[in-house]
Amino acid sequence: MTEGSQRGVAAPQAVWAQVREDYLAGRSASECCRLHGVGLSALRGRAAREGWRRADQPWTPPARLDPWDEGVALEESIGGDLDRVELGSLAFVAHRRMMRAVLRGDAMEALRWRRVRLVMDAEAAEILEAIERDEAEDWHREQAGQREANRSDGSDGSDGVFSDRAPDGQG
Repeated sequence: MTEGSQRGVAAPQAVWAQVREDYLAGRSASECCRLHGVGLSALRGRAAREGWRRADQPWTPPARLDPWDEGVALEESIGGDLDRVELGSLAFVAHRRMMRAVLRGDAMEALRWRRVRLVMDAEAAEILEAIERDEAEDWHREQAGQREANRSDGSDGSDGVFSDRAPDGQG
């Protein structure tokens, strides 16, 4: 019996309809039980009697992502073009998956997603640092070029035009 379920009291049909929908959408049996407050043996028994066990379903190629996963929206927004993915978006997805794993009680999966998030954050910081370094180097090069352009070389004779000496050579 899961927390929140009542021994001997059957869940309403609406609850079982939602359990069935979530289970067939790919959620684990234990997650469905936790979400809807039904027992695991009750879920397995009902699924067998009503023919909605996964083994009873026709084979379909596995979906790449669960429909409620944040990665679905991200994948749709980039249209499959990985070059359009921002590392901050990947870190967000990893963080949400980590939270979901914690809620399921899957500590190892939560730690794996935490590590992914930390790597994404570190990579984003490294890229930002490289961009800032390149911009600073460009600025310094530009400043050096301007200083060089302003420096007189005396080759055009214009350097003496505004000299302190009077035109007659005195003063």
